[in-house]
Amino acid sequence: MDVEAAAALVAAAGTAVGTGAAGAAGESAWQSLAGLARRATGRVPDRAPGRALGRAPGGPEDAAEPDGVPVDTADPVAVRDFAALLLRRAVQDDNFAAQLCDWAERHRTTIEATRHHDSSVVENKIIDSRVSGPVIQARDIHGGITLN
Repeated sequence: MDVEAAAALVAAAGTAVGTGAAGAAGESAWQSLAGLARRATGRVPDRAPGRALGRAPGGPEDAAEPDGVPVDTADPVAVRDFAALLLRRAVQDDNFAAQLCDWAERHRTTIEATRHHDSSVVENKIIDSRVSGPVIQARDIHGGITLN
């Protein structure tokens, strides 16, 4: 995976966390990225507006990163800017580029699943089955259904 693709996954992960679509696995991926970002840039992607450096105020890490700037995952522009910052850093630092690409490879499946997650969408499938009677596949049904 190249660094541009990794940065795109950073943006997708941030958007998923910011919109609440990430789930526990997505949150875990984001926290893993937070550690990588903290070491490389001093900025930590925040998971909630108003929380500095992605942790509770007064936590043990506050003193370690006094100049860190939070990234508000609820703000798509901030997430995009953060991904661009990591991309710039990766272009300048081959070691960081390798770490970012490794993070993206490890979490790719989780992030891509959250990118396409939309709880308002229903996907109906009949796979490898022999259907011998009527089948109804629907999302929202308002009213009755009659099969003759």
